[in-house]
Amino acid sequence: MTHQIPKAFDFDEEAEPPADPARRPVVPQAFDFGDTEDGAAAPASQGPPKALSFDDFSPPPAPPGPPGSAVARALFDSEDHPAVRDALAAARSDFPALFEHSEQRLAALFRHILPVRLSLVTEWAERPLMEQAALLQPITELVLKFARMAVPALLDDALESTRATPGVLGKLFRRPASPARFKPALAASRTQLLQLMADSEVAMRNLDESARNLTLHWAVLAVVSQLAGGAADTTLRDALMQRRTLIQQAMRQAELSMLQMGQVRQQAADLIGQVSSFLTVTLPALEMAQAQGGPLK
Repeated sequence: MTHQIPKAFDFDEEAEPPADPARRPVVPQAFDFGDTEDGAAAPASQGPPKALSFDDFSPPPAPPGPPGSAVARALFDSEDHPAVRDALAAARSDFPALFEHSEQRLAALFRHILPVRLSLVTEWAERPLMEQAALLQPITELVLKFARMAVPALLDDALESTRATPGVLGKLFRRPASPARFKPALAASRTQLLQLMADSEVAMRNLDESARNLTLHWAVLAVVSQLAGGAADTTLRDALMQRRTLIQQAMRQAELSMLQMGQVRQQAADLIGQVSSFLTVTLPALEMAQAQGGPLK
């Protein structure tokens, strides 16, 4: 008897064809995260990363120099050199009043010029010198403006008009001007004088501050010259002397300009008082006398 394996029920269904890999749906590239079976395996690490090293690079050879050449040594090695303290001590001894009011500014200037070098000396106080030259111009303009105003001559004419004309011939051939004619001109002159006083006060204050700054720079050079002594060469000593002379001349010019402006301010103040007296006392009294029919005296 033959034993046969029973056959499964066959419903005549067609077997599904195997999936065609070529017809797989195309995934947009924006959403393609990569297939693990397609990517190549990352190479195995060869150990921890090594830090960059510059030890293998040798420094370039120094350029050959002339035999026996040496770098010129500065008078002070650094800005923190004890010579800065020595400079402050010398300033306290030589310029006690200046040191008392400007110790911090002197210290800052010493730290700026030390260690002393020729390039620093030749440019020392250049900016304050230029600033002062600019501040002298307003002083000069105010002095010229005061001279052009000619207030003293105007006031003399106004006062002359208040005096009676002497003699009969003088009354016939000279017709005196009315004092009231000078009122507008004198009032305008008084306003100009008051403005000149205000402008000159600002100009003198600025110039005085500039001169004080130059004085500090000059004192610093004086102390540095003393400390340098014989350690500085001839060129440096000459530069120190020339710069000190230049700053001293600028200080003298500022002093003369302020003196001249002070004299102008004194004259302007006197004229303001005289003009005010004429406008507020003399002229009203004359007008009242004329209204009452009295003679001008």
